[in-house]
Amino acid sequence: MNINNRLFAYPVLSEEKNDYNQSVFNVNYEQTMQGVNSLKLSFKIEMTCQDLEKMILNGQAEYVIHLECTTTAYREVLYSVSNYIEHEIPIGRVNGRLEAVAFIILKKRVTNFYSEDWVEDFNGVTFDLLQGSILAYKNLESLLLTKDYEEFSNANSIFTVYKRITDDDKPAEISLDSSKIRIGLGTRDYDTYARYSVKTELQAIFNSMLILPALVYVFEELKQENGEELYRNKEWFLALEKSYAKRGISLMDEVLNSDKESYQLAQEAMELPISKALNQIPAFFDTIEED
Repeated sequence: MNINNRLFAYPVLSEEKNDYNQSVFNVNYEQTMQGVNSLKLSFKIEMTCQDLEKMILNGQAEYVIHLECTTTAYREVLYSVSNYIEHEIPIGRVNGRLEAVAFIILKKRVTNFYSEDWVEDFNGVTFDLLQGSILAYKNLESLLLTKDYEEFSNANSIFTVYKRITDDDKPAEISLDSSKIRIGLGTRDYDTYARYSVKTELQAIFNSMLILPALVYVFEELKQENGEELYRNKEWFLALEKSYAKRGISLMDEVLNSDKESYQLAQEAMELPISKALNQIPAFFDTIEED
């Protein structure tokens, strides 16, 4: 929701306007990943107008950061009187372009608003402003978030599910010796999987049943002595390593983190697939009851 070509009936501090002589309102911010499941945003605000600073210190105004991702309909507003703001966002809530705008906003009605740094056009003029009025703003550069976690939750990416010719029910098998992580199902199980896995409403359930256990097994294997050396040249390993690296995380550092079990790592990598599967079940049965 960038502010473009907006007219104000009173002076506003912004690099896009010429209402102030020397004062500056600028915001630098950066993104870092917190593990594989959270995006951390850090905002450092530079504001040199003493009149506006006094209003913030007196509780009349505050810094506001508006965050919005149109792809996922995520929207959040941060409030602070500090010029340094940190905030974490679950990575599942954003995808694509994340837009941010910084403001100084009035918290209460103000009469006779005036600044010594206004340009000559406003000499001797004061303003009565309502709560919520914008005193300063800065359109921040959009962040483009490319999420690669689909590699963990898609049987058509680094995973492949294949049929084992069996007469009776047999346990599923996992093999890491190929370019993809192979999940072998007995004949009857595979036929059921092939029939229903194409249904979008069942995807989260199949991911929890098949992909999640396979990923747990992968992480357990990589934790073993010489695990990295054994699988480093496999295409599935390189794909996982690249996906983690794009988020500023070392795959093996995560795998060898003594504070995290493989079961936790796999769930984080797939963005909590068990929760997604459980949330899907009521919707599925509700549909059946309606029919």
